[in-house]
Amino acid sequence: MPTRTHTYMSGRLLVALMTQPCTLAAPPPLASSILRRPPPSFSQRFIATMTTNNQDHLDALFKQKRMLRTKVRKALKSMDPVLRSQEDDAIQSIVLEAPWFKSSQRLCAYISCAALREVDTSKVLAEILQGSDKDGVRKKLYVPRVEDKNSHMRMLHISSVDDMVANSMDILEPAAVDADGNEREDVLQASDPVDLLLLPGLAFDRSGRRLGRGGGYYDTFLRNYQELVKARNWKQPLLVALSYSPQIVDEGVIAVTEHDVSVDALVSPAGVIPISTTAIDRSVAAMLTSSGLSFHQLFCLALSVLLLLLPSHSADPDPLQDFCVADVNSSLSVNGFPCKPTSQITSDDFFFDGLSKEGNTTNLNKATVTAGNVLAFPGLNTLGISMNRVDFAPGGINPPHWHPRASESGVVIEGKLLVGFVTTKNVYYSKVLSAGQMFVVPRGLVHFQLNVGEGKALAFTAFNSHLPGSAVLSFNMFASTPSIPDAVLTKAFQVDDDVISSIRSKFGV
Repeated sequence: MPTRTHTYMSGRLLVALMTQPCTLAAPPPLASSILRRPPPSFSQRFIATMTTNNQDHLDALFKQKRMLRTKVRKALKSMDPVLRSQEDDAIQSIVLEAPWFKSSQRLCAYISCAALREVDTSKVLAEILQGSDKDGVRKKLYVPRVEDKNSHMRMLHISSVDDMVANSMDILEPAAVDADGNEREDVLQASDPVDLLLLPGLAFDRSGRRLGRGGGYYDTFLRNYQELVKARNWKQPLLVALSYSPQIVDEGVIAVTEHDVSVDALVSPAGVIPISTTAIDRSVAAMLTSSGLSFHQLFCLALSVLLLLLPSHSADPDPLQDFCVADVNSSLSVNGFPCKPTSQITSDDFFFDGLSKEGNTTNLNKATVTAGNVLAFPGLNTLGISMNRVDFAPGGINPPHWHPRASESGVVIEGKLLVGFVTTKNVYYSKVLSAGQMFVVPRGLVHFQLNVGEGKALAFTAFNSHLPGSAVLSFNMFASTPSIPDAVLTKAFQVDDDVISSIRSKFGV
């Protein structure tokens, strides 16, 4: 429980942070600035040593980073102040209660700046500076001091709020020397390693990618420290980033170079997102060390945590028995199909010859799909697999469609097929495949196959679901029951009513 002294320290630090405006106006030339903005030559230092192709690639990456920075800054600027305060409190509470924080003895943490719209760290810093463990041992804290505009930042030890001063940019950072005129301890010169680093940033994703503010200060420091730890055979520290909700972006959005350092875990208002095995291991180890449980209880707890963290790769639930042959005619409504009584199961339930027969391609698309899913092959029930046969006449197409419950892989048996799919960001991937060549389509993405050869074509496809489902785009739009209103379709496709009516007529509507 916080003491009166601790509450005073927290309030004092919060006031200190709030009263320092972190001015973002054009800075005068100085060597001490904690602003993480790109120095004029940051990109050029990397590009100068690259070939022309690499230069173009890096230019594109840096452009992508700049665009994302602009987008996230706007999102943070428009964030409701009340919501921001609530998320600050939630994030700091999560950190303070996290086992990896409680068990840490030495750590680096940033001093938040409101003008940069960084997650507040005042309560965390106050706890570190004033708090102690059950044995009365205080954590050792290092905070950043920017030395120049060339990505040079040091982490210096402080033991009190009074050790921090406002630089000429009105940003709090540790004084280079203490009250006695002695140099502060630099974490790179320390005799013991830190356990934890609490990191700021502008954007993050759930794979550990971090986008800074462009100065390269943290990435440079982290690379240097990781090299030091490796040279001294220490355990690498846990890298934990603190993030508001709008700062978390989809995977793949953050461009990275070889100089960027990923984080091990992410703390948002929703909780801790462990990313690396290091984060998982440290969390489990910290819980076991502090729990006081018996060996048997510790083992069960560790096993439970590990099992909970294992991902599930099947689109369907795992079976709880050897098999569950589907009773597709049952009136019982469940998520899937109930099992046929064992007394009624025969060998035929486990064999299916439907894919051995060529399909009829005399239709609008000049192609046909023969499904080998649970509806046709009840023995597949609960097994999380199924297959289709797809026959194509010359010029035939398996039109754009998607499978809501499964990913798809396929192999071309005969002919030539143009196979393509489109991502949720409207990126189109395709290739012409011949007999023996395979393809894969991630779950839920729109895809197609088109016969581009001179004769027939045949492909077999497989799914990680016993009933993947299929939604054909053209039929969904123009042949649904009841029909989608023309007003919706004319606006969606930017055409007039006559065009919609003409397309509907092709589907017999």
